[in-house]
Amino acid sequence: MTATGRWRAHLDGARWATTSRRRGHPDDPAPEAESLPRLHDLDLAELGVHPPLPAPAFERDADHRIEAAVGGDDAVVIVAGPRLGGSTHALARAARLLLGDHRIVRPDPAALAGSAPLTGPADPALLAALAEPADGTDGVGVVVWLDAVGPALLAALHHARPPRGVRVLATADAALLHPDITPDEPGPGVTLVRLPDGLSASEVARAAPTIGTATVGARLGELVVDRKPARTVLVPGLDEPGRAWRPARLGEARTGAAARAAVLRAAVDWDRLGVPHALPTPLLARLALAYARDGVADDDRDTVPGVDDLGRAVEALVTERSRRSGAPVLRRLLLADGVHHVPTGLLTAAADALGDEGWTPPARFGEIVGDVLDAPEARSRRRGVGMLALARGFDDLATVLLRPPPDRAAPQATTPDELYRLGVARLQSGRAAEARSWFGAVLEATPDDGSARALRARAAFWLGLDRDADPARRREHLQLVVRDGPPRDASDAGLLLAGLERDAGRFDAQRGCLRAAVASARRAEDPAREAEAALDLAHLDRNSRRTDAARAGYEGVLELVTGDSPAAAAAARALTELDADEDEDEDEDEDRDGEAADGFVPDAVPEQRQDEADHRPSQRSPRASL
Repeated sequence: MTATGRWRAHLDGARWATTSRRRGHPDDPAPEAESLPRLHDLDLAELGVHPPLPAPAFERDADHRIEAAVGGDDAVVIVAGPRLGGSTHALARAARLLLGDHRIVRPDPAALAGSAPLTGPADPALLAALAEPADGTDGVGVVVWLDAVGPALLAALHHARPPRGVRVLATADAALLHPDITPDEPGPGVTLVRLPDGLSASEVARAAPTIGTATVGARLGELVVDRKPARTVLVPGLDEPGRAWRPARLGEARTGAAARAAVLRAAVDWDRLGVPHALPTPLLARLALAYARDGVADDDRDTVPGVDDLGRAVEALVTERSRRSGAPVLRRLLLADGVHHVPTGLLTAAADALGDEGWTPPARFGEIVGDVLDAPEARSRRRGVGMLALARGFDDLATVLLRPPPDRAAPQATTPDELYRLGVARLQSGRAAEARSWFGAVLEATPDDGSARALRARAAFWLGLDRDADPARRREHLQLVVRDGPPRDASDAGLLLAGLERDAGRFDAQRGCLRAAVASARRAEDPAREAEAALDLAHLDRNSRRTDAARAGYEGVLELVTGDSPAAAAAARALTELDADEDEDEDEDEDRDGEAADGFVPDAVPEQRQDEADHRPSQRSPRASL
């Protein structure tokens, strides 16, 4: 019998017992519920809490709300919090305390989530069971325990009406509560309790005797759960001294190792995304091939695993057991439409913490998910999946699925920081026009009152690099960077502004921009950058026949950088020319200076009037920092 079939049998048992009582046979046992264990017979680990457990457990700020919900009248209680935030632990403690004498059934949420990845709703049989109205007298007291439900199942629980006598207790990742992912609010008879992202100051104080030193904002699971075994499974050798994982070397030992790593990474990243609960075999093979090719060096393509290698790797992972829990590394589920796979939950939690160490999905991951969501029946889910990808930190995938502003489909609930991340991801993928749309949205979503100064300056910097933009708008963006940006970006923006002012024939304004660039580079403690800006300023002074200022500028450049640098060589050459021929006419001076100029120096304009200016646009793009 499938997981859904067993659960429906339990629900039928509860309804059967209710009917028996109405017919005057209250002592007749329910055929399924009688065989279920009681809550107080199970420990926390059997309810999904990762060992080791804090003992004795300390009181959480939300415990009283969870206990009030579990002890209340609502048939469905959902506790939502971040991964490893302690949601399962808090709900399990409350359930054992208040409903310990209840029978419990623990269906696998991965098997109840529906068989169509990304697009389909939860299992139709599950939806039918949850939608039946509650009527009759009290039943036998059955608790349905659902740990770590996904979006489809969470949406179904928001409107669930289980039979009388059946309580549904569920945990979910708080990221799934985003309105673009789970749009509906909980209905009547459903209580939703949200846990904060991390421990509060009072929780840290109460936790000290149990778990030792903790910091405000830390997650409970990150402090008490040993993730090292899971990390070792994901990336062998990562935690061993002197060894570090490199994606390009996964296949160097043998093809089998590369196949195992590709399958495991594909399954774990799919689970991290959190949209489906189980990965159908054809899609697992497609993703694993992409990961296998991404994990092999270009000069070692002979070790790329084939389909047979990946199949053998799946079989090995299904039979492999975790050293600590004894659970399979990769679970196999036989659903109505075929075989699906899902990794053990602790692997997903461990992989979340590996992003800074190279655990990032390859570009093909986003392409494949995008292809799946390009089907006509799936396009309505693109926005929700894109927002979930953004919440998970899968920025490349999010940019594939989310359209940039001002498209009406652009996400309205996206934070300015997320808009900036989307712009950076699009810029890195070579789509500069789309990136500029996201950066423009950052400026529209943030007030110019100093509250988001750094973020606005970063977005404005990238907009200021667009040489095809309207010069007035570009000037506004660069001025914002000079005013509010970090010193290095402010210095580059000053140089770009100087070029705009030169092209407009406003040479006094150009001189002010170059001075600002010099000052910003000095604040950044970057002599090379300061010398670059000072050289441009000296060239401008020379062309303007400010010989003394130009000479001082060139000498300052030589004090900042060595003679081997291009700036020092140009300054030394310019000083030699000044010493040799200070009285040459203006045209000859400007011709020679143009050979050493760096693109921001104006051509000869005798009267320096804007209507007479005729200059080439600068071809120079200063280095910028994110």
